Amino acid sequence: MIGCRDTDSVASPTPRPRLLLGVAAALALLALLPVGALATDKISAAEAHAKASSGAITLIDVRTPDEWKQTGVPASAYTITMHQPGPQFLAQLDAVLGGDRTKPVAVICHTGSRTGALVGPMRQVGFANVIDVSEGMAGGRNGTGWAKSGLPIRRWAPGQDKPQLPSKLD
Repeated sequence: MIGCRDTDSVASPTPRPRLLLGVAAALALLALLPVGALATDKISAAEAHAKASSGAITLIDVRTPDEWKQTGVPASAYTITMHQPGPQFLAQLDAVLGGDRTKPVAVICHTGSRTGALVGPMRQVGFANVIDVSEGMAGGRNGTGWAKSGLPIRRWAPGQDKPQLPSKLD
């Protein structure tokens, strides 16, 4: 299933309604896209961390709060779950980007499946420079992943949605 972690079928015998709703919404938007709209800029986890730490991109972890609690969050990422109503997701993205949808924004999930499906719809609603961290946090067919690469991870708790960056970038 798109967007599910390998452990979802073991940990939870029934599908998560919010996850399915989020994936269904992304897939519905995908069906409306013109041919070629799925061309995706991809970067590695290491490159995403370097660019986010330098301020060259804004990195967004779009997984669920439960996932953030289980594995932690990339130290250089904001946390904005894609598993919420679209207008809320977009409003939170706009707030982090200061309303500038031309700024480069990279998205990361668990293995890259959800972000791969999210890039096109984000572009369709005006985000001009969306980048997929296609190997995700755990890695998979697209690479080693953030955690296995030894990149910095911070613990997440409600209200801790901003990245841990040098003070000059906050």
